[in-house]
Amino acid sequence: MREHRWIASRPDRDSQRRALTTDDLLSLLRCPRCQARFALESHARIGDGEFGILRCHCDRYPLVDGIPIILKAPVGMFEHTTGTAQVMGVSPARLVDLIVKEKYIEALLECLAFPILHPRLRRLVGWQISTSAPVTRFARWICKRRLRSEVLTRRGSISAVELFEFFYQPLSPLYRAVGDYFTLRFAQPRHLAALALLEHMPASVKPLLDIACGCGHIEHYLYSRPDPVRVIGLDVNFYHLWIARHWIAPAGQYVCANAGDGLPFHDDSFAGTLCSDAYHLIPNRARLMQEIRRCAPRQLTIVTRVGNSAVMPNEGLENTLSGYLEEIGGADTRAFDESTLAKCYLARRDPLAFVEADMDCVTRGKWLSFIWNLPESRRTDAPDSRRWPHELGVLGINPIYRAALSANDHVQLRFEFPGIWYAYENHEMLSYHPRQVSLSAIQLDALKSGCRHDSFPELISQFVLIGMPRRFAPSSP
Repeated sequence: MREHRWIASRPDRDSQRRALTTDDLLSLLRCPRCQARFALESHARIGDGEFGILRCHCDRYPLVDGIPIILKAPVGMFEHTTGTAQVMGVSPARLVDLIVKEKYIEALLECLAFPILHPRLRRLVGWQISTSAPVTRFARWICKRRLRSEVLTRRGSISAVELFEFFYQPLSPLYRAVGDYFTLRFAQPRHLAALALLEHMPASVKPLLDIACGCGHIEHYLYSRPDPVRVIGLDVNFYHLWIARHWIAPAGQYVCANAGDGLPFHDDSFAGTLCSDAYHLIPNRARLMQEIRRCAPRQLTIVTRVGNSAVMPNEGLENTLSGYLEEIGGADTRAFDESTLAKCYLARRDPLAFVEADMDCVTRGKWLSFIWNLPESRRTDAPDSRRWPHELGVLGINPIYRAALSANDHVQLRFEFPGIWYAYENHEMLSYHPRQVSLSAIQLDALKSGCRHDSFPELISQFVLIGMPRRFAPSSP
């Protein structure tokens, strides 16, 4: 069928050699309700995407472009700090019906479309009419047309940053600040804090589970390491997973499910568990902890960027340090504040080498991290000062810099926060980013050709140059 042509794309061959397959993922999945294994039916492969139906004893669930959707609720678009639906999406039953009818592209568009309605038209018809079902369907139809023409027809060449610009465009109901968060995440203090713990973790035969994985920035690092870690990412937002699966970390596998409803995996499936920048947003965490212990019993668990309710402002369902320790319940739990972890990363020090963290500093910190069930075989060697985790991938200019061409063919880079709230949350970036940098034509040519220049190590240490997935950003200037 002609619509299948929009699914052409080119997977990263190096990543695919390490990739988990759909069969690997299916062997770990189980229905969170009847606890039965899934049988894959109506299976079709289109380009590098797979479509099908997962059947268990109690229901059927869709497999859309390589991502199983294990949800009862609609596949919508959810605000990450409140869990509220910004876009009420399509029901899984409707997706199953489309896949049965071999309308694969329509199923994908249903998962990705949001209502696009110009503000002038919204003001003209009024709020009540503009939010009515007929108008919402029309606005989603507009988005589907734009998805086909602006995204799917360019699927082999469009970048992840361009996808963020599409989903978080001015006419979108999604918040622009979240687009900035994903576009600039690779150099944020919260990402460095997570790397400070993750770079010392050993690889294993079993995969790691990343709960609320977002768009796969952590997966990119774990798969790009010299000793790659296989990862399965779980998130409630399908469009985040779609970007992760096909643009940012294609070697991983991803499941669209709500962590608060129970984890859709068999007992003892994972070598460890990670949750970065989301744990304090998840309801019913007592059940989540039980599920983590079931799916990864006595295995390494890392939780980073957790909000401390004792320090304002608050978001989600924050707790205090003592409250989190009570939730976790492990005697060997180590706690850190985010600032300390980021400083350890920048100084190339292992935060786990310290006998005890400064608990007064942790108690006063706004953002906390926890790690427990440390394996005896963990990596204890000092971090490699010659290779930073944030340089893994394709070296390019950090997208937080604004570029302008000067008269002598140099490119002038200016550090610029995208907004006030971003600056408030990430002000520590000013301590390790230079405000202005000039790159010569020779440096730019070396960067474009993938060659190394003598100046690159310093620029990497300053986060002017960072490693990104091959399809993350448009070409550098």
